[in-house]
Formats: sequence, C-alpha cells, structure tokens
Amino acid sequence: MKRTKAKTLFIVNPNAGQQKIQKLLFQLENLDPPVAVQITKYPKHAAQIVGEQFDNFDVFVAVGGDGTVNEMASALVGSTKKLAVLPFGSGNGFAREFGFSRNLPHLMTAIEHGKTMSSDVMLVNGYVSMHISGVGYDGSVAHDFHKLKGRGFRNYLISTMRVIWRFVPIEASIELENETINGRFFMVNLANTAQFGYGAQIAPQANPTDGRFDLVMVRAFPISLFPLFSLKLFLGRLKPSKHVQYLPCKNALIMRTSSDKFHIDGEPILIESPVKIELSPYKVLVVDTGKAKFMRH
Repeated sequence: MKRTKAKTLFIVNPNAGQQKIQKLLFQLENLDPPVAVQITKYPKHAAQIVGEQFDNFDVFVAVGGDGTVNEMASALVGSTKKLAVLPFGSGNGFAREFGFSRNLPHLMTAIEHGKTMSSDVMLVNGYVSMHISGVGYDGSVAHDFHKLKGRGFRNYLISTMRVIWRFVPIEASIELENETINGRFFMVNLANTAQFGYGAQIAPQANPTDGRFDLVMVRAFPISLFPLFSLKLFLGRLKPSKHVQYLPCKNALIMRTSSDKFHIDGEPILIESPVKIELSPYKVLVVDTGKAKFMRH
C-alpha cells in the first residue's frame, strides 16, 4: 500500500480490545513504509502525545472510541492539523457520523486525498465536546457503564437496564437568549452530531458543520413508554412531540440541574451547576472520508 505524503501518527488506546489492537498493530507494521504509532498508557495520555508530537505530524489518527477522539480533538482545536479515526471503541458515535470505519486502506486513501471538513466544537463549562454531551438518564448510564469491567454493547445494555429501574427524572432550568425553560426531564442533551453511538440517534437533524448545536430536551415520561422511546432512538425516528423538544442554538445557554452526573462524548464527569454551554470560535479539521452521514455546510 502506498503511504500518504502527509506525516501521520496513529495514537492507539490499548483498552479498546487487546486482540483487535494486536491485529491492527500487525497491519500498521506491514504498511510500506511503516507509519508512526504510539500507544497510550494512562488517561489523557492521547492528548499529551498530540501535544508532544504536534510539530512532527500533519494527521493524528485516534485508534479507540469517542473518549480517545475527544482527548485528541481537545489538543487540535483551532489548529491546521487533521484528525482521523479508526473506531475501536464501544459506541463510536463520532466515527459513525463522519463515515470512519475499521478499513485501514480506505482510511489511508482518505488521508492521501487530503480533503477535510471543519467540525464545530461545543464547550461544556470549558470542556471540549465533539459530538454529544448530556445530563439525566444518559449521564447516569455513562457513570454506571464506567464502573463495569469491559466495554461493548452487552455491558452498555446492562447499564441501561440497571439505571432505568432506579432513575429519578431531573429538575432543570435552561436559560436561553430570549427565554428560560424549566421542567422535569428524563434527559437533556447537547448534540453536535446525530447519535450517541451504536446507531442511537438522539438528534437526527444535527450537523457538526452547520455552526450550531442542538439542545434536545426529553421531558419525563412514564416508564412504560421507555421501550417505544428506545426503539425510535435506535431506528432514527425520534421526532418532536410533547415529550421531545429540539432547539438549534448558536448562542450560549446556561443550565442549572438537580444532577451533577454529566457525560461529555460518552465519558462520565461531575459538573456542578450552573453549566455554560457554547460553541467554540475555533474548529477541528477532520479528514473527509467521503462517507459522512450529514450534508457538509
């Protein structure tokens, strides 16, 4: 396989699955000539590696899940360096939306072509969020999922079922530019892309290149409606209703909630109110695979 002229560094999260990663490392070693590879050793190491190697490479490839993507993107915001993904995580929401797959030859071809998309960047109390963040039910699931040994859809499903039976809807007050929305919510999401991962689309119309993010408010509903809600979520058929409201936002908002259990791009984090959500004035350049699920703006 002919190597791209761009200097490319693969940053590998080994926790994404040992056997799969070993197979990938073998593939990388057999590229002609071999690409540069570094393996993370502890949390936030991916961002540190990007910082250390920033001047030495043009393209940084995140090999892992949404957490690895988030770490690396945080170090690339506002720069001319490019981000690419080989999805080896659990949900892989960001990768799915941008059309990245585990097909290494396709990725190398996309890098060689050199085309990019400018992805919007959300800031949640200053924390970079590249695709979806939130509080409420999904925040509680992220915290529960983090406690389990191992990742994958099976454990994710276990967490969703464990949490739903003990979940108490949150109280929230959301201050927008021209109004304040108060209520009792199942969850409140901040969506730069359409899906959490696994194909679960919370904001089907979200587009990470349109200069805005979608505020998704899911009001509390009877637990008997949870199976139908989940089905619509995974079929991409969630629409505005008396329980679901979408508001496209270009300006900052302030949110106060009864829960501090947030997730940022799927990673659990505790954030005390008030929480400021805004778009960063800077973007992240993402390698264009030609297979993105949204229309480029």
